[in-house]
Amino acid sequence: MHKKTKNRLAKATLGTSYDRDIDLSTLASLLTTDRPHANAQPAERRDGKVPSGGKHVIAYFAACPSGSNPLKLGDECAAIQREIKATPHRDDFRFESRWAVTIDELICHINELDPTVIHFSGHGGKEGLVLQDEQGWPESVSPRALARLIDATVRSTRIVLLNACSTIEHAEMLCTTLDCTIAMAGPINDDAARMFATRFYGALGNRRSIGNAFRQGVAKLAIKGLPDELVPLCKTRADVDANQLILLPAKAGRATR
Repeated sequence: MHKKTKNRLAKATLGTSYDRDIDLSTLASLLTTDRPHANAQPAERRDGKVPSGGKHVIAYFAACPSGSNPLKLGDECAAIQREIKATPHRDDFRFESRWAVTIDELICHINELDPTVIHFSGHGGKEGLVLQDEQGWPESVSPRALARLIDATVRSTRIVLLNACSTIEHAEMLCTTLDCTIAMAGPINDDAARMFATRFYGALGNRRSIGNAFRQGVAKLAIKGLPDELVPLCKTRADVDANQLILLPAKAGRATR
């Protein structure tokens, strides 16, 4: 067992990180997230080319239009960046953030950044994923429309993370073409969404698989005793195993700081 996992388990059982005893399901989740998959393979671009500069771009798109409930998206973005910088393989990634995103800007940003990971933080619901229009007001994007947009613009994108309420229908449409989509099956608390995302990217910075990173995010919510642990779901294309998908650098064996 890894030393960090031992420390987390010790803190959890002693009640130093949470004020009630850790339950068996959470303990099992911690042990599972600590176990690497020996047969995991590196991810490659769909077009066969290496990422620009040898790094995987994480594109963080945020929108919280006028009239919608305020979200601490700046805190989330900063927390993710700090977590990635603290990992041993931080140089595998280039983190780019774009704010107050409209539909046209989303297309332009994807073309510009050519990301491996697309992350969206904001609102979602019955009408769809909420971006904003040119006047700063909400503009919803349906699951079908988002799938068409992503299919028309992405080149090397492997993972989409929709950190917004009730976006599971978007994930089900996106995973027919993309390797993996993570979305929320219902409402999720702002703090829970931030904790999940931060732990997910922390795992990626340790070269864990997408499946393992997802489970680590869920385990973090379980440790905190949050009911939101049931909300995130991971959807993959039929021929993809998230536990075998790892984002390795283009140049194997290069030095990291």
